[in-house]
Amino acid sequence: MSRSAQVPSPSADRILQGALELFSAKGYEATSVREICEAAGITKPTLYHFYGSKEGVYRALVDGALDDFSRAVTRALQAPGSAVDRLQRVGRAYFERARARRDLCRFIFGLVHNPATSAPRTDFPSFYDEVVAKIAAEVEAGVARGEFVPGRTDLRMLILMGALGEALCGYLIVGKPQLSPALADALIDAVVAGWRPRLEAH
Repeated sequence: MSRSAQVPSPSADRILQGALELFSAKGYEATSVREICEAAGITKPTLYHFYGSKEGVYRALVDGALDDFSRAVTRALQAPGSAVDRLQRVGRAYFERARARRDLCRFIFGLVHNPATSAPRTDFPSFYDEVVAKIAAEVEAGVARGEFVPGRTDLRMLILMGALGEALCGYLIVGKPQLSPALADALIDAVVAGWRPRLEAH
């Protein structure tokens, strides 16, 4: 859990928001602690109290967002319901977080594509692999329960994650589609349509 999650505070929130704006505009390396403090309207001791350092602020933003998303996926997949119900909840969580923190989501996407030296190292590949593995396990459980026909899980993950990712990229770049719960449900329905068993004609 991040330090900001342990100590909810308007000052802590202002620090994160100010830092996000500066990191996005100038980059991590070019942003100073002084600038973050000025943007947040706080003193350096306040920043150090909540986050310890500039890297601590970065970790609260980036690692905090990744941890939150990973927990949301786990909750979605552990809740009662069919495999489709669970996958739809994953889609809703994916979209909900992008809507709530669009600027942070855009910043993280930029970090994924920037040189590793541009900010403190974050193991995005391992994070992504872990999330996809959780979702893949639910798809395979759906096959075992007879909800889906057998098929290559790796290809199914490319299709499912690709559909979610394309919707997210469109939203971040041009503001559409609107990432609504209804869209998440419809998108998952479309993706899994070919995975469902065909009803035999009587």
